[in-house]
Amino acid sequence: MSEVSMVSIVIPALNEAGTIGETINTIRESIKYPHEIIVVDGNSTDDTQEIVRKAGCKLIIEPRRGYGLALKVGMKNAKGEIIVIVDGDGTYEVKDVNRLIDTLVNERADLCLAARKFLDEKSMDLPNYVGNKIITLLFNILYHQQLTDTQSGFRAIRRSAIENTRLKEDDMAFATEMLIQFSKKGYKIVEVPTSYKPRKYGKSKLKRLKAGLEILKVLFTGLK
Repeated sequence: MSEVSMVSIVIPALNEAGTIGETINTIRESIKYPHEIIVVDGNSTDDTQEIVRKAGCKLIIEPRRGYGLALKVGMKNAKGEIIVIVDGDGTYEVKDVNRLIDTLVNERADLCLAARKFLDEKSMDLPNYVGNKIITLLFNILYHQQLTDTQSGFRAIRRSAIENTRLKEDDMAFATEMLIQFSKKGYKIVEVPTSYKPRKYGKSKLKRLKAGLEILKVLFTGLK
């Protein structure tokens, strides 16, 4: 296994007090690499910030809203040569973090996606499931890839690739824009299968129609 001096885990969060502590603890118990954990908080009104501080993670309060914006802020402050992004809502199997990093390193890839293969029947509703499949199919056709889950929010990325890519999207289309730019630059993208669980607390912040339209726009404008 190649040496990795530092991995930065970037977690966007907004009112995730019910799960953020467990997410942080599971990452720390699982990861075998030297690491830092950065939580970018969208000005939560619950105990999210206090939990993150008590856990000793780096906390960045970003009052401007947007999934992509939070990730860009977190990655800008990251020190690791590999950056892992994952949601703090407890839906992703964060104990698989080593599998993503190992695959990225061993396959000399630039981006490794955690493809959600094993779904609890309540973890993803039918419209989201169908929408994800349609977006992934379109992406594969337009950008000549063979991915299975382009909308996964759990991924490991080489810092050098991120720094060589100009990402503009501030919301949910950010994840797709990243894949488009990496594909156009010829970067290697791989996947590992993972599980996806239902939310235990709170409601998803995803605005399905808005996000879908933004993603479709990015898919087709990215061809220019």
